[in-house]
Amino acid sequence: MRWMTVPLFAGFVFGIFGMLAAGSVEFTLREFANEGGVNRLIFVAVPGLFAMMFALMIYQHAEKNITTVAQSLSRGILVALLTWISFSLLATWVWSPSNAFRFFSTAMLISGIIGGGPMLIAALGAGGLVGWLIKRRQLHWIMTD
Repeated sequence: MRWMTVPLFAGFVFGIFGMLAAGSVEFTLREFANEGGVNRLIFVAVPGLFAMMFALMIYQHAEKNITTVAQSLSRGILVALLTWISFSLLATWVWSPSNAFRFFSTAMLISGIIGGGPMLIAALGAGGLVGWLIKRRQLHWIMTD
């Protein structure tokens, strides 16, 4: 009996790691959230939810396709890049809805400087954990042989 699929498990792991990474830089985004008129916890929850959504898509058929931890790490970095782009677009839209695309490159640069390190560490940690468990077949409660 399968309790959950590998993409769902990867989504939960990336969601947790993403929220921890966003929470570590929440103090710098607090003023930005106040300027945009948004609750500051949105900037903690949304990156984790974006990471969860992208991990659900990217880790489809991972139990068959991933044979090394490095393959999972590259998927984890892709999840982080997509999360970064999505969060930057959201932050630009919150700050200036009428000129969202005009300030997009600036928002990407600022969010990369502020949250790039923690998000990269989170992506590598989540990707490594999921890859290691898939490779070792330790997800017997998820994967079927």
